[in-house]
Amino acid sequence: MHDVLLIEDDLELGRLLRGELQRAGHRCRWATTGALALLEVERRKPDVVLLDLQLPDRSGFDLLPELRRRSPMPVIVVTARLLGDDKVRALDLGADDYITKPFWAEELLARMRAVVRRTRQDPAAADVQELGTLRIEVLARRVSVGGVDCALTPTEFNLLQHLARRPGQALRREQLIDAVLPNEGSATEALQVHISRLRRKVGAEGWRVKTVWGIGYRLDAGAEEDR
Repeated sequence: MHDVLLIEDDLELGRLLRGELQRAGHRCRWATTGALALLEVERRKPDVVLLDLQLPDRSGFDLLPELRRRSPMPVIVVTARLLGDDKVRALDLGADDYITKPFWAEELLARMRAVVRRTRQDPAAADVQELGTLRIEVLARRVSVGGVDCALTPTEFNLLQHLARRPGQALRREQLIDAVLPNEGSATEALQVHISRLRRKVGAEGWRVKTVWGIGYRLDAGAEEDR
C-alpha cells in the first residue's frame, strides 16, 4: 500500500482515479490545484505523485521543480499532451515517468508500482561508494561531489547507483532501460535525457559517466588525470 498524491483538476477523472487507487489498496489524497498540492506535500510526504500538466493555477511544468525541491518522491506525469517535446521537457524537469490519457487503470497502477520499486534500496548494494570526489550513500540515497550534495531525482539516483555497481564496465542501453526505465515509451530517448541531467548535476565528476558508442554507458572509476 502506498500513500499517493493525485494532482488533477478534472473532477470526473479525479474521482475515477481516486476510486481505482483506493480499490487497489492505496491511500489517495487529491489536490485540484498546484497550490493545494504543495500544501499536501508539506503536510505528509507521499510515496508517489501523479501529476497532470494542465492545472488551473499553474502549469505542471512549473510545479515539477517545486515538488522536486520539497521531496525526492517519484513523480509520474499523467496528461493528455502527446507531443514528444512535452515528454522530454517533463523528464528534464524531474519526472520519473510519463503516461498519456486515455490509459488503462491497470497500466497506471503497474507504472506506479514500478517507479516506487525503483526508488527502494537494494540490500545487496554497498552502503557507501566513493569515486574521486563523488560519494554515493546508498542507504541515505544521497550523492555528493566534494562534500556538496547533488539534488538527484529518484530515477537519476537509481541510474547512477546501477552504473556504480559495475564501475569501469560498459552496460548496454537495454540493460539500463530494463533496470531503471522499464516503462518508458521512448526508452532510449528518455535514457539519454536522464544521462544528460545526471552528468550536469554531478558537475566536476560528470566526466565519469562515459558514452560507449554502439553499446551504452559506463561509470569511469579512474583518476581524473587519466581521462
